[in-house]
Amino acid sequence: MNESMTFGEAILLRAEFDARLPKYFLFVSSLSIAATFIGIPFLLFWLMGLGLYIHRRQYESLGCELTPRALNIRRGFLFRTQTNIPLDKITDLAVNEGPVLRYLGLCTLSVETAGGGAGTNMGQASLPGIVNAVGFRDAVLAQRDLITDPGTVERQAAPPSMPEHVVTLLEIRDSLHRIEQLLEKKN
Repeated sequence: MNESMTFGEAILLRAEFDARLPKYFLFVSSLSIAATFIGIPFLLFWLMGLGLYIHRRQYESLGCELTPRALNIRRGFLFRTQTNIPLDKITDLAVNEGPVLRYLGLCTLSVETAGGGAGTNMGQASLPGIVNAVGFRDAVLAQRDLITDPGTVERQAAPPSMPEHVVTLLEIRDSLHRIEQLLEKKN
């Protein structure tokens, strides 16, 4: 699969994941192992080698891209998963911080979609450790609003964290939409 194109669409924005994320993964998995009596002897081996390797690979396999119509998420190095979430199905993007995440200076971006509810795995995704998660959330929501409300073609104020090339692409798209509307009125 071409790195610059995902599902045949141009990539507007790529999420960057914080380098401290493997430490968070290691901490959470170590707590789970320590919670079992059987896992306690395994814990030292986990902390000194295998856990570090697995969580580094887990971190390297993470990816999230915003395209004009979808949010594409990749994760997993043993069991790879690619998820395509259409922007028009996204109902909310929440930025969450627990005490461990906050201590590490990280947060989790939770994607909630139509059809996915609390307590279910359907229609939701969780992206821990995105650098500038609020800016990425704002860019995704701005793109979602632009495609879900085609009757409104006025240029919306871009979030300050949105890269300049994304703003330019949004302006071009809005101009093309206005031209299409004018052509439809003439016909």
